[in-house]
Amino acid sequence: MQAPGRRKLIIAMLAVACVAAPLGYGYLNAKPAREAELARVAQREIRATVLATGQLVFRQEVQLSAEVIGKVAAVLVKEGDGVQKGQVLLRLDPTVYLAEVAQQEANRRSASIAIERAQINVANQQRALDRAQRLYQAKFIDISRHDDAVHQADLAQVELRASREALGQAEALLSQARERLAKTEVRAPIDGTVTALPIKVGETAVASTTGIAGSSLMTIADMGAIIAEVNVDEADIAQVAAGQPAKVFPAAYPEQPIAGRVEQIAMAPRVAPPGAAAQGRSYVVKLRLDETRPALRSGMTSRVEIAAGTTVKRPAIPLQALMNEPQGSRGAIGGYYAFAVVDGRAVRKPVQVGVSDDTNQEVLKGLAVGDTVAVGPARLLRELRDGDPVIAAPVAGPAGGGR
Repeated sequence: MQAPGRRKLIIAMLAVACVAAPLGYGYLNAKPAREAELARVAQREIRATVLATGQLVFRQEVQLSAEVIGKVAAVLVKEGDGVQKGQVLLRLDPTVYLAEVAQQEANRRSASIAIERAQINVANQQRALDRAQRLYQAKFIDISRHDDAVHQADLAQVELRASREALGQAEALLSQARERLAKTEVRAPIDGTVTALPIKVGETAVASTTGIAGSSLMTIADMGAIIAEVNVDEADIAQVAAGQPAKVFPAAYPEQPIAGRVEQIAMAPRVAPPGAAAQGRSYVVKLRLDETRPALRSGMTSRVEIAAGTTVKRPAIPLQALMNEPQGSRGAIGGYYAFAVVDGRAVRKPVQVGVSDDTNQEVLKGLAVGDTVAVGPARLLRELRDGDPVIAAPVAGPAGGGR
């Protein structure tokens, strides 16, 4: 081969190598496409919600406490028993109160006897006064003796009135004693179920509301009516109104919400317990539940989503597609971003968001209706970088659930 031809061949081979080397390097170092769940920006119905937490309570729940002091002689019910209004639930030892009633009955009898004595004295003094008037008219006695007779008759009338007042006082004390005796029998104030029974036979019931031992006898509740009481922050309370629909997520059914409606909104903020750290004010909102379930209990913690405002259609993406901008990042519009998928590659786009509900987030800027965004999985979104190749994840089949 002549020198000029050989030189041309070498130049051609070098040119091919220069072109093939970058292509081969790029091919060897190309990232594999990531499978992601995709969704389109579309007009979706969004209803703003107010989130709150609280607990379930019985609509009618009564905590019974002793009105008199006494040792518990008998407990006639047990926890879980159904009771009717007026039913005797518990008895205290009535010995002291029986003795008090007997004493007051004796005082009343003594007052009655005192009235009889005063009535006899009045009659006697009236006869003496009549005699004194006749003798005075006949000039057999002077005016002084006549005035003494009048005085004694008036004094007898006063003593009779005092005896009658004493009888009234004795009857009042007897009524109080009988009332205290009746309170040794604790009766059910409502129809319901015994939900708590901390007192036992032999313990001393104390007439107090300070929470000391013996002050609480039992708790009765209407198990058929249970409501949710939640605390709504003062910043959100203006969005809550009576009649608004809500979803209640009790701890026993975290994935099965119970439908309900706002029934009552407190006019005054909840008072913080003594010693609690000062925090933002909140207002108690009561919600009526549309159904009850066997596992629901009073005091069970619950999360509530109250639908506020009207339902409107806005450009929106699923909540899972929205990511938070790192602190100090530049180019952020509102502090959020999403990964749009353009020509099979992820494009990180800052977005400005509006209202949201439990599934969708309104997009004000950064994305347009029809754009495709990566929705998940969450781990993929955390690891995804701008420019990474992305393909749609296969949809699970209807029968076996495979990809």
